[in-house]
Amino acid sequence: MEDRIYEIYTDDSGAFTVGRVVARNDDDIVFMGIDEEGKASAYYAMPLKTVKEMVPDTPYLQKIRKYMRYAAGHPYSAWFTLPELTLNPEGPVLTQVLRTAEREDALVTVCRIGEDELLCGYVRGIEKGRALLDCVDPETAEDLPQVKLRIKDLEYVEYGSIANMLLRFANRN
Repeated sequence: MEDRIYEIYTDDSGAFTVGRVVARNDDDIVFMGIDEEGKASAYYAMPLKTVKEMVPDTPYLQKIRKYMRYAAGHPYSAWFTLPELTLNPEGPVLTQVLRTAEREDALVTVCRIGEDELLCGYVRGIEKGRALLDCVDPETAEDLPQVKLRIKDLEYVEYGSIANMLLRFANRN
């Protein structure tokens, strides 16, 4: 895993995500998101073409690195850690993240290109470039109908986040 952190821009709004690259190939990228408190927050997998710019070494990132050092020495959020994520950058990493979520029975959040609505749910199968998602309402944690997604239509997949972990807990209990 690369040690450098970046401001990662995916549109022209000026908003960005801070992250560290976990895997990258000609088609896809996966990065570990780092929140505004310097804690690892989630994995984000997306087509590389979605990333407009990755900026290293900004004053903001210098501050976040200090926060990360503090968080490493003072685990104030020890009850949450990101799951291990092993990827082969030679293969389609977006699909690998979905397969990991399926194998681990983890809840993911996905966004389709050109859609504002996020979908949350469990990956129940991947076949012929499509993923079957048992959807969960993020507002109520109630089950929703299944949706079949074309993987190439995904803008991103969020895996391992605390929001997904909490929604899974609420859905199962």
